[in-house]
Amino acid sequence: MTVRTSTGERRSPDPARTPRRDEATARTAIGRAHGRHRTLLIATCVALVLAAIGDEATGYDGPGPFVDLAFAAVVALVWWRFVPPLVIAMCAFFVFGGFADSAFASHLVEPGQVLDFTAGWLQMLGFVAAAVLVTLAARSARYARRASR
Repeated sequence: MTVRTSTGERRSPDPARTPRRDEATARTAIGRAHGRHRTLLIATCVALVLAAIGDEATGYDGPGPFVDLAFAAVVALVWWRFVPPLVIAMCAFFVFGGFADSAFASHLVEPGQVLDFTAGWLQMLGFVAAAVLVTLAARSARYARRASR
């Protein structure tokens, strides 16, 4: 049984009857992704946030944590084919820069300063995990597109 409304009155939609957004109407990359691809995108964002936490915990006052969080936001929000290569390049840049800096590299091999040692490894492993996860996310999206054709 339906209830009639006057022409000027609008009823709120019934949540049980409203259709779900499909991938064409979703506005974010995570909203458009499904299944394994969505899981990998979320895991990439988490890895980048952990890398930002590791970068900030050492007390270094550079722009690294802001860059990490900005790339996490790009991964979550932007549906663009060049996001994975950009994330991989950023991760490679930070990992190479970390190992090239002798002061930072010494924190990775001397566990005497527990916070610096843990934060340094958290940052490096976060970057490596983000690069691997975004690569897997791009591959799973490509295979899902091929299967749906």
